[in-house]
Amino acid sequence: MTASIDRPSDEPNEGGPKRIHHVGVCVDLSPVGGRIVPHAVALARAFDAKLTILHALEPPHESPKATPTDPLEWEVQRTEAHRDLAALAAEYEAADLSIGTEILEGRPAEEIRDWVERHQVDLAVLASHGASGWTEWSIASTARKLIEGISSSALLVPAWSVQEPLKREIVYDRILALLDGSPRAEIALPLAASVARAHGSELLLLHVVPRPEAACPCPLDRDEFDLDQRLVDRNERAAEVYLTGVQGRLAGAGVRVRTRVIVDGDVRGEILRRIGEDHIDLVVFSCYGRGARAELAFGSTASFLLERSTSPLLMVRDPGAHPARKTPTSRSRRGARVPTPTAP
Repeated sequence: MTASIDRPSDEPNEGGPKRIHHVGVCVDLSPVGGRIVPHAVALARAFDAKLTILHALEPPHESPKATPTDPLEWEVQRTEAHRDLAALAAEYEAADLSIGTEILEGRPAEEIRDWVERHQVDLAVLASHGASGWTEWSIASTARKLIEGISSSALLVPAWSVQEPLKREIVYDRILALLDGSPRAEIALPLAASVARAHGSELLLLHVVPRPEAACPCPLDRDEFDLDQRLVDRNERAAEVYLTGVQGRLAGAGVRVRTRVIVDGDVRGEILRRIGEDHIDLVVFSCYGRGARAELAFGSTASFLLERSTSPLLMVRDPGAHPARKTPTSRSRRGARVPTPTAP
């Protein structure tokens, strides 16, 4: 979040999602895919939401000239996938958590996106990489397509973090919420507060005050330097007042919260440093900050963190602000040539 505070306020924005009713976790039945389920369980419990475990079976032959998949082999794959998902659901099912499973057939990104939209999933949970493992890209193509294509909020879990010893129960001890003073950024606060209360977490509210950029590389004279510093000082004071107000409101709602205002010319780099040095377990932020363009899937700070964060990212999206997209049509299924058994 890079902009200055225009007005101090202790009233978090009332727009955006207040709670999550339906969590969908996308797994590929690889070791990485299975290890993100505890994150989905932790958030579903925090929001008292139902949970659906999704898996997309992708036919190996999608070219019109390709040899069709053997129907019997396909049925075996489908049966095994149902069995594996049922076992995964049974492992985490409890009296306080409703878990369903769903097997989709076709291109994973398109099928999952369409299912999420049709079934009103409020939060999609996915890993940055899956069975294909690490690639030269920081986010695998399926994860990238889903983050950009769905209108719901999303939790992205970096694949490297799930390579550590398996934790059946996830607890977010330290949560970082990014604020730039804009109503757009504040839509993440209700969800951040809900998770913090459920986990007994410390919630850190961070605002990084950017230094103004000069229009040309010419050195500043004394008057220009003084003007530049006065503006930074003003923005720093305004940010302190703003965060103190938000802190009071959240503390009154039972959240352990502290604030930090930092002045830095490299706003995104400073956020990344705080994630590492403060040992943050979960980063919560709006997909859009003050300067984001509404026609984009997310702003520049969100894009930067997607590529580089070492901690899970809860990206909160106001569905009304998401770029308009066509009604889901499951086009991928028509192109996938899913096999059907032949008549005897």
